[in-house]
Formats: sequence, C-alpha cells, structure tokens
Amino acid sequence: MDDLQAMKKFKESLKADYAFVPDPQGKVVGAYDVRAGPLPFAQRFTFVIGQDGKVLQVQTGADAIDPGGAIKACPLRRPKPDAG
Repeated sequence: MDDLQAMKKFKESLKADYAFVPDPQGKVVGAYDVRAGPLPFAQRFTFVIGQDGKVLQVQTGADAIDPGGAIKACPLRRPKPDAG
C-alpha cells in the first residue's frame, strides 16, 4: 500500500529490475484480500502473475521480501530451451 515514492525507494534498495506496483488506495490489496486486519497496511505478499493474468505463485512473509523465488517463478525470467 506504499505510494509511488516509497515504492521507488524500496525498489532501488533491492536494486530490482522488475516492476513494482504502488497501491496507496489499497485497490490491489483489496482485490487479493491481503490487508493486515483493520490496520492501514498490507501483509507482505509477492504474487507472480503470468501474461494471461493468472497467479502463478504466491509468496508470504520472509519469502515475499526476498525476490529470488519470485524471479525464478517468473516465466519471462526462465531460460529458453535450446532449439537444438
């Protein structure tokens, strides 16, 4: 539920080269039902979403903070099979 500036700083701190989605109004948080109870912030989740819009993987807690698993799960990051 961070705003654009906070998300940008977080992305830079990770040296991430993939998209982050700011959600200060909580629309995405609401759509995925990940609000931390009545508090005005979300639980930590990372969703890997395919090009067809389907959720491919969900990570929570410490796994959601480390982007390594999400990067491995992302089909755009997987090595292409040899045409050989």
